[in-house]
Amino acid sequence: MSHLCGVLGIRAGSKVSVVNPPPGFVVRLNPLPDGVEFLVTAQTGLDVVLYFARSAGELLSRLPALARSITLPGRIWVAWEEGSSALDENIVRQAGLDLGLVDDRRALLGESWVALRLKRETRARPARPGSRQPSIADC
Repeated sequence: MSHLCGVLGIRAGSKVSVVNPPPGFVVRLNPLPDGVEFLVTAQTGLDVVLYFARSAGELLSRLPALARSITLPGRIWVAWEEGSSALDENIVRQAGLDLGLVDDRRALLGESWVALRLKRETRARPARPGSRQPSIADC
C-alpha cells in the first residue's frame, strides 16, 4: 500500500472515487491495497471520495452529490491548490458544515495541493465551556 493511500484512508476493499484529479495524480496512489474499486459514476456506497476543487462555485455545486454518495463511515477529501485565491480552508469547512459534514483532518497531497477530510457528524458535540445547555424550561 502506498503512503498516500494510508493518509487518505484507502484500505483493502475500499470503494473509491477520484473526481477532477490533476494530471498524474492517480498513479501516485499505487500500489493499492487488495480489492480497492475505483468507481466513476457511483451515487451511493463510497468509502472514500477525493475531490479536487478548482473554485468555490464548483465546490458548492458538486459537494451535495458527493455527500450523498458516501457510506456513514465514509469520508470526502476536498483538495484545492495551496495559495489559490479561489478556495481556502474556511470556504471548504463552511461548505461541509452547511451539509452536516465536519472536518477532522488536513493533509498535503504533493507540492501544491492541500485537502480537508470531511465526514458526517455522528454524535453530538460537547458543549463549549461557559455555554448554557437548553432545558425544558426553554420550551
